[in-house]
Amino acid sequence: MSLTAGTRLGPYEILSLLGSGGMGEVYRAQDTKLGRDVALKILPDAFTHDPERLARFRREAQVLAALNHPHIGAIYGLDEASGQQFLVLELVEGESLDRRIARGVIPVDEALAIAKQIAEALEAAHERGIVHRDLKPANIALNNDGNVKVLDFGLAKATEAQAQASSELANSPTITSPAMMTGIGVILGTAAYMSPEQAKGRAADKRSDIWAFGCVLYEMLTGRRPFDGEDVSDTLAAVLRGEPDWTPLPRHLPPAIRLLVQQCLAKDRRQRVGDIAVAQFALAHATGLTDRIAPTAVAPAVATSPWTSVVRVGAGVLVVATAVALTAWRLRPADVALPVVRFSFGPSGLLGGYARHLLAISPDGLQLAYVADNRLFVRTLAEQEAHAIPGSEVRLAQTSPVFSPDGRSLAFYSENAIRRIAVTGGAPFTVCPSDNPFGISWDETGILFAPAAKPGVFRCSPNGGTPEQLAVVSDGEQAQSPQLVANGSALLFAISKSTDGPNRWDKGQIVLQTLKSGTRKTLVAAGSDPRYLPTGHLIYALGGIEFAVAFDPVRQEVMGAPVPVLQGVRRTNVGGIGGGAAQLSTSRTGTLMYLPGPVDTATDLVDLVIADRSGAQSRLPVTTGPYVHVRASGDGRRLAVGSDDGAKEAIVWIYELGGASTMRRLTIGDRSRFPIWSGDGQSVAFQSNREGDLGIFVRRADGSGPTERLTKPAEGEAHIPETWSPDGTHVLFSVQNRSKYVLWSVSVTDHQTAAFGHIESAEPIGAVFSPDGRWIAYASSPSGGGIITSERGVFIQPFPATGDIYQAPLQRLDFHPLWASKGTELIYIPSAASGQMTVVGVATQPTVAFGKLTNVPARVTARRGSSSQRAHDILPDGRFVGLVPVGESDSTNLGAAQIRVVLNWFEELKARVPTR
Repeated sequence: MSLTAGTRLGPYEILSLLGSGGMGEVYRAQDTKLGRDVALKILPDAFTHDPERLARFRREAQVLAALNHPHIGAIYGLDEASGQQFLVLELVEGESLDRRIARGVIPVDEALAIAKQIAEALEAAHERGIVHRDLKPANIALNNDGNVKVLDFGLAKATEAQAQASSELANSPTITSPAMMTGIGVILGTAAYMSPEQAKGRAADKRSDIWAFGCVLYEMLTGRRPFDGEDVSDTLAAVLRGEPDWTPLPRHLPPAIRLLVQQCLAKDRRQRVGDIAVAQFALAHATGLTDRIAPTAVAPAVATSPWTSVVRVGAGVLVVATAVALTAWRLRPADVALPVVRFSFGPSGLLGGYARHLLAISPDGLQLAYVADNRLFVRTLAEQEAHAIPGSEVRLAQTSPVFSPDGRSLAFYSENAIRRIAVTGGAPFTVCPSDNPFGISWDETGILFAPAAKPGVFRCSPNGGTPEQLAVVSDGEQAQSPQLVANGSALLFAISKSTDGPNRWDKGQIVLQTLKSGTRKTLVAAGSDPRYLPTGHLIYALGGIEFAVAFDPVRQEVMGAPVPVLQGVRRTNVGGIGGGAAQLSTSRTGTLMYLPGPVDTATDLVDLVIADRSGAQSRLPVTTGPYVHVRASGDGRRLAVGSDDGAKEAIVWIYELGGASTMRRLTIGDRSRFPIWSGDGQSVAFQSNREGDLGIFVRRADGSGPTERLTKPAEGEAHIPETWSPDGTHVLFSVQNRSKYVLWSVSVTDHQTAAFGHIESAEPIGAVFSPDGRWIAYASSPSGGGIITSERGVFIQPFPATGDIYQAPLQRLDFHPLWASKGTELIYIPSAASGQMTVVGVATQPTVAFGKLTNVPARVTARRGSSSQRAHDILPDGRFVGLVPVGESDSTNLGAAQIRVVLNWFEELKARVPTR
């Protein structure tokens, strides 16, 4: 029922009806408390009795409340009065964009100014994970002062993990006529601005907003819609199958804007502009270029421009960004700095683990390479998607890719050697043997690397041969990130000391060594992973921050104080066995690519997360901490969580799944680690030093009763609880003595122990009972050290042991096995470098047989490898619970982080850190 003027809803007095939408009517009202006019969006009476619709309304309020931007209509609150629930919104005065367009074509400069403000609003929303889903001229208001407001984000959903694959998410709540509904799927919204994926009822994401933005921009420039029809069916058919008529676009439209519109309207969203920041960049620089661009020939294809020889039609975000940057570069006055543009893209596949460098950019800045899915991927700035380099597939993941000086080849480490491969693919060539190096560089003199087994810096010809040692470091020291400077006469690298503890890379020294004399000078007293840039800057990492300082390599002098120039760069484990590498790469032309990460890397803080097999995850609502192990109770209702600060405290906690925000401490006054649950979920066993050794103790999970000893190790041994039999009678545990692990069994009733199954390993065994208690799965590595042999892998044995042993299909290193709840699948990790899991079916009757391997993209291992105890577990419903480094728990897919690219970053660097 419509409200009449004068109706009071709490402190708000209705003045007039402004309009109606699928989620309610909108009124102009006066806030009698604050003396201002507002807009009230009221939920229809019929909706208040529909819990789902009511939930949508509340969700809209929460989403809109998160947005605070000058170009977004603000929400003041969510209220209820006289049985009505309503939003209190900013009242935006002025003309709607659809009415402005109806008055005639908007001049180019005015249209671009409006589009720029729309893009700024979308960027603010997208940065918060919010998608508009119903952007159209009717939802855009123009104030008399030229300010633009984007209104009615409707059911915009904060995409915390991923847009659900449901047609509901493509629905828009602002439709005003029931005739616009399509029937099956009830696709709502203005059809002319729907993206193809929305028209098909598929999930919308920020690229759907970019499509609508392209439609709005086209309509402003031409006065007509790019896709139109006599009815909804015709319009949707045009959206799905038709192409816009490009001839009405103004002749003096900057080529970069023409390309921007075309790429915003790419039907395949993988080929579409992927980030609204690209549109912002194009629009910001278009005005300054308009006066210097001759009219373009009108054609349905991409217009001729100074950069058409460099880019290709149909590319997308990289093409538009590069095209605009190159256009600006070609046309800029000599004293004008190159424009800086930022964008990001998702890698093809899961990025490798972060033990060493993962990214590389070619010297000319036109090719981007990275390590994912145990392969090398490369993409050019004229391509929308990366492709795997044929022949780069290996059983162990690669690290440390680096381009050759001419950009035609890549050097990398894999399987105990430095190798090189053509960017176009082929059989990798073995350059020289090496363990996993702490950095590789490639210049005209050869390939430089810093191995671990032979401390120092070496150089080898890319054609092979015996490596030449360029620098020697002392015992206990490790060289990192070597680079020749000063015309090849001096060597820049970092040194860390193993005695510096867990943060050794942040305590490292950056040094310069003269090759001829061997003299060495310390340039930076605290930092690592140095790079000398052609701008005359030395950049290096400290924590998750990149610092820069002016540097003259010939005079061997740093000038001025270091300045932070990039915050939040992903690092490898700064302590421990990690390489301390900053995940970034720069080109000679000034392009930067990097992986974002936390600023503070001093501690190994992680989040507790739950992930399904698709990789979609949710963070548990508990404080981040130095957690190292997670085990789920048999009923899946509770977790036993081990935390270890590496020094004083190692604690076992109990967490109740189902929304609890705190954990209960189970162990007090000792270092307790490696918790496992009893079969009935009543007790937890763990290792403890409470009585001076590292034996296994048991305590009730509710904290009641005494803590009782289960095993007593011999001198020099440590006992690690592995798994508790479902019937509660036995605990399997590892006896660790120096570098060897041996599997034993202990009776819970009489504490009698015996070796089990003749199982020994150089790395943790990770034994786990099958759900029926009749089988044991475990990992065994006779040699350790990450070496693939037929003797290592995941195995199963009957319980009690009969001498029969069956090996699961060997992929790579194969460790940390788990049984699925029905006992018909094994899940294990093939490679620490990727951290993703693999699933294989297993039958034990009438004989043991294994099925086909399937990869699972979920990564909940906090990058712990085969040399660490298992950090994750599986719930009865098949989901995984585990650990993810802080900052990564917001990703839809674990390990599928966004790679960020900054074109012409050197301009920003030079402005921040002058070299003279």
